[in-house]
Amino acid sequence: MAFLEFTDQLKVGFALIDDDHKILIDQVNMLAEAMNNGDEQDTISSVLNVLIDYTEFHFGREQELMVKSNYDLSPGHLKEHSVLVKQVVEMRRRFDAGEIGVKDLLAFLKVWLSQHILKSDKALAAHLLAQDAPMVVANKSVGDGDIDWRTLNVLVVDDQFNFRSLLRSLLNTLGVTKIYEAKSGPEALEVMANFPVDVVLVDDGMKPMDGLAFTKAVRTGQAGVDPKTLIILMPSSEITKDYLVKATNSGVHDLVVKPIATKTVRGRIERHLRNPLPFKQIGGMLIPVRPPAPAAGAQARA
Repeated sequence: MAFLEFTDQLKVGFALIDDDHKILIDQVNMLAEAMNNGDEQDTISSVLNVLIDYTEFHFGREQELMVKSNYDLSPGHLKEHSVLVKQVVEMRRRFDAGEIGVKDLLAFLKVWLSQHILKSDKALAAHLLAQDAPMVVANKSVGDGDIDWRTLNVLVVDDQFNFRSLLRSLLNTLGVTKIYEAKSGPEALEVMANFPVDVVLVDDGMKPMDGLAFTKAVRTGQAGVDPKTLIILMPSSEITKDYLVKATNSGVHDLVVKPIATKTVRGRIERHLRNPLPFKQIGGMLIPVRPPAPAAGAQARA
């Protein structure tokens, strides 16, 4: 049984808000499952990052609905949003500092999410449903800018269901809607042979084919796609110079540090879409050429 069920009692009746609430509740349940499974701190922290990011995204979307519908109670509702975000961030700080445990965090999240839905969001939904015309909100995302996230095809490759779900929620926050999933390297190669893919997020610790072996297969043409058109990012707990060199020599564009944060993933994708890396061929494999890091003296002068 899920830690927090999305029951009829929690439905507000306005589809856009209900859909956001489902995602938030999924994140809370994912956090509870990570705790029960004894998952690593990186996984728990990643879930918290995405939960906070999506909370702010959802609150921004509600604010746009209030503005478009001239909602009289918006000042009080928006003040509640501000307080809730501060509370969640503070609870996260206390968790990171070891002052509270995951159970305390879950209890807090369950209470504030349920109470906010039952009180403030039901009132907002009733107001929206009473309008003569439906409120249409642009599918804005935390990744707004010159990147059209809605047209991006992203493949998530990870042998853990929870982490795939986590990355899907993160990508949804950015505005990505075309998301494919694979639980192994061979399955990912099969997906790529049948569907268009622009970006791959691949775990580095899968078995029997880990992320580096998968990337080498792609860069040698085994995926049936042009190896130069694909951005490959690898979430990893090991972010060292030596490991980055090893990953790059396997064909990875960039490592993404765990715990995962939306702004980090967004930044890596934007960087490589705006400034594509050139490739060089070593043997039968194409690998991206990373620009040399500036010398320490040059950084200091800058």
